[in-house]
Amino acid sequence: MKFSLTRIQGIFLSLVLLAGLATVGIAQEQAPQTSEPAPGTVSVIKEIRYEKIDIAGQLVVMIKIEGPFLIETFTLIGPKRLVIDFSPVSVIEAPPITEVNATGLLNIRTGQFQSTVARVVFDLDSRVPSHSVATLPEGVKVTFWQDPEPQPVEQPAAATVERPALKPAVKSAAPSLARPGMFLRGSPGGTLFLKPSFSVTTDFDLYGETATITETLSQQVNPVFDLGVGKLINPKFSAGLGASLQLLYAKPALEASLPHPFLYDTYREVAFDADALASKIWVVSEDGGEPQQVNRLTSNMWTVYAWALYSLFQTDTMDISAGPILGFSFGKLYSLDDFELAEEAPYESQDVSISSVTFIENKFFKVDPGLMVSGTFVIGGNLSAFATLKVHYVDVMVETLERRASLFRLNLLLGLEYGF
Repeated sequence: MKFSLTRIQGIFLSLVLLAGLATVGIAQEQAPQTSEPAPGTVSVIKEIRYEKIDIAGQLVVMIKIEGPFLIETFTLIGPKRLVIDFSPVSVIEAPPITEVNATGLLNIRTGQFQSTVARVVFDLDSRVPSHSVATLPEGVKVTFWQDPEPQPVEQPAAATVERPALKPAVKSAAPSLARPGMFLRGSPGGTLFLKPSFSVTTDFDLYGETATITETLSQQVNPVFDLGVGKLINPKFSAGLGASLQLLYAKPALEASLPHPFLYDTYREVAFDADALASKIWVVSEDGGEPQQVNRLTSNMWTVYAWALYSLFQTDTMDISAGPILGFSFGKLYSLDDFELAEEAPYESQDVSISSVTFIENKFFKVDPGLMVSGTFVIGGNLSAFATLKVHYVDVMVETLERRASLFRLNLLLGLEYGF
């Protein structure tokens, strides 16, 4: 067969076009699919578990996440906390609180901070542990450990130089106070607390955000009653036993920073003093039971102690002595347990009121050391008047807050002494 040159060129051009179309079709069939998550994907905090590794002295917390996520880590103080925000995470299946109490980690708390931001809070002990945060395919691993305390450097003892003994100077005998060998003392007085206020700030969730409330308990000058018995061992030295009843009147006050119910990241500052809380106070015992309504927070503190006095200045009718005291104090303090707030439009600070506030009793029993200075004046016969200044130092653990409250105080007593 004979083909013209023009016809051959046309056939060749047609084959080239068909090959190009086939190549394009193959390329379209083999195009890779994107791996981005479909719109509306929900990431979930599935579980939180921890494991204590005693050999390494570490505590490992594993937060299991289902779905894509990003984290933001920061720390807070007052109280001390480590915070990790997860986004976009809108579902939390882990429990809201997990108690740990190991390696400086007290609790693990979870909550929905924003609609697509979940927050995990690690409550830390006063001795803050070191930590590391690692992101894994299945979630986040947080490791805690306590760094060893530095050992004190022992300083070489300084060489002592013996000095020749000095002959004691001869002093004339001081006049002795004419008092019987045994005596009873009774006295009322007042107590001044050198650290009168005790404050604790607590976080809680409100309207999907974090609110804070600060409780403050203040002590005023409170009455105290003292009764004791003593013995004059020699003209310069006396010792005895005593018991005192300390009345405690605590004035409560609350300050809160509350998020607005409708405006995001808008906080309102409110405060309630003791007068505003006077008719709304309830008290519940440490052992449970029904709450009791009270007008103010009152309690008693008993102190049983032994004392020893050495005379610093003495005449025929007057004596000034000083010495140590050692005792035990027991009683109860209060801490905030619960409260109820009420709001009304337009939801400003002045539209927030408190309906009730509940305090829980915290019993304590503590060694109570101190110092005592006493001045005695003989009235006549077996009767003397005296004034005593006592300094007590004791700090009490408030178990419900895991904080210590100071009862560092001065007692000023005026009373009578009867010898027999």
